[in-house]
Amino acid sequence: MAPRELKGYLAMIGVLVAWGSSYSISKIALAFMSPLVLSLFRFLTGAVFFSAAGKGLLWSRDAVINALLNGALFVVLINIAIELSKNPAFVSILVYTQPIFVILLSAVVYREPLKPLQIVGAALAFSGLLIAVGASSFDLGDAVAILGAFIWALGTHFYRRRLLRADLLRLNATMGLVSAAVISPVVVVDLHIEPSLQALAWGIGASLISQIVGFLLWFVGVRELGPVKASSISILVPVSAFLFAFLLLGEIPTWSEMAGSAVALLGVMLAQLASMI
Repeated sequence: MAPRELKGYLAMIGVLVAWGSSYSISKIALAFMSPLVLSLFRFLTGAVFFSAAGKGLLWSRDAVINALLNGALFVVLINIAIELSKNPAFVSILVYTQPIFVILLSAVVYREPLKPLQIVGAALAFSGLLIAVGASSFDLGDAVAILGAFIWALGTHFYRRRLLRADLLRLNATMGLVSAAVISPVVVVDLHIEPSLQALAWGIGASLISQIVGFLLWFVGVRELGPVKASSISILVPVSAFLFAFLLLGEIPTWSEMAGSAVALLGVMLAQLASMI
């Protein structure tokens, strides 16, 4: 294995740890603050770090729209879903159905023909969700997580078509700053944070792990392995999320949840594989 390839795989292992653990860490942080406050932590942390690393911001209408879809709306919805969920790892399964929505949007909006394997993958993914959600009963948190996955798919299409060649560091800096500005007036509606060092530590920790460590390692993985291979590996984030939910929260999924989640992930992987062929 070439050194660059090894570096890429090590970076993606780091991505699985960072983004997999972030669901449980966010769940802990949400015991001290509201979803909107935690989202503001993430956006401000990302804006400060990436603007310094990228030495500036990327200002354009497209960058602002990208921030609304992939930043403000997506992150707030995921934090709300995590707060409402019993097991945050299951939220990750619902969120990572995003590639299925990307494929369906491609077919409906852009009239791109669906490949047979994509149809099989989509059917498996949604069948798996029915098995898993049926075990724990569909609730508001599940609906919010699926809406988050759909918004992420919209944001992915927009990014690929309008910002694919943009500077990623500056784009992420702009996403953080715009998202923080957008949700700041709304935070007062649910301005809850426990005034303690513990709350501050968990808020900053969740922000650093998900917004900075995860993204930096992701950039390395994409650079060394390419976007297709890196995206394929990232599908395993929900597996990591279940592991960390057990280690950090003591959450043990039921057999039905595990079986349904496995079927859903298999469907997503098949659909993504079909997109690469």
